[in-house]
Amino acid sequence: MGDEHPPPAEIGRRAALGLPELWEATHARLDLYHQIATGQAKTSFRNAQIAMGAGFLLLILFAGIALWASTTAVAIVAGGLGAVSAALAGYVAKTFIRSQEAAATHLRSYFDQPLELSRYLAAERLVADGDLSQEQRGEILTALVQAMVAGPQPPPAPQSVVVASVPGQQGV
Repeated sequence: MGDEHPPPAEIGRRAALGLPELWEATHARLDLYHQIATGQAKTSFRNAQIAMGAGFLLLILFAGIALWASTTAVAIVAGGLGAVSAALAGYVAKTFIRSQEAAATHLRSYFDQPLELSRYLAAERLVADGDLSQEQRGEILTALVQAMVAGPQPPPAPQSVVVASVPGQQGV
């Protein structure tokens, strides 16, 4: 039982997926992912700033037109257009900010990836180095593969904290 060796094809497959190769492949993917996420974040942030600036300029322009308008009707129309343009620019900017926040969330995932990989590699080493029966090894590897396929679980939502006053104490 202890003298059983895997077939040569299995040995070749395992050697091709050694730690250095996995490390290089993972880092190449992570670097590409990082470039994409940072590019999206920068573009979204820049576009949000442009939209906010354009909205502010339009608001100033229409406010100026309303102030120097020769009739009340022109002043009302210019003021309304200014408010609508500012609201539209705010909506567009908010959309870009949401996109930038999503990119920032992806960047956090980028930094979580090496920790996740190190956990899987540590688990693999513990299983490989442990004195386990084939059945135990199979159960553990099945659970490990299921955890890898399921991916990392999102952190729990923050709990709200209720602050209650202590009887007999004055509030500060």
